Amino acid sequence: MSWSVSATGKIEEVRENLKKQFAYPLAEAPAGLADEGEKETVRKVADLIDQCLGTFDPERKVIVSAFGSMGFSNWDTRAGAYQNVTVYIQNTA
Repeated sequence: MSWSVSATGKIEEVRENLKKQFAYPLAEAPAGLADEGEKETVRKVADLIDQCLGTFDPERKVIVSAFGSMGFSNWDTRAGAYQNVTVYIQNTA
């Protein structure tokens, strides 16, 4: 299971673009992620990015990307769950 989002531009453009993209992994199954824990991580990442972007001058341009994946040490029993998450925000102006 994995997800990703990315956007480039002025702060409000990026926020709107990411809001639309985050809707996909958060959609109900089978379209979205199946695991509720992973969905909670996606919600927290979306909130974190929005909070960070709120500290920028609205006229700044940024590059934002975030992605994550979830796995299990034992896929058959779903034991040993883990997640990998990367968040990248770069000021370009």
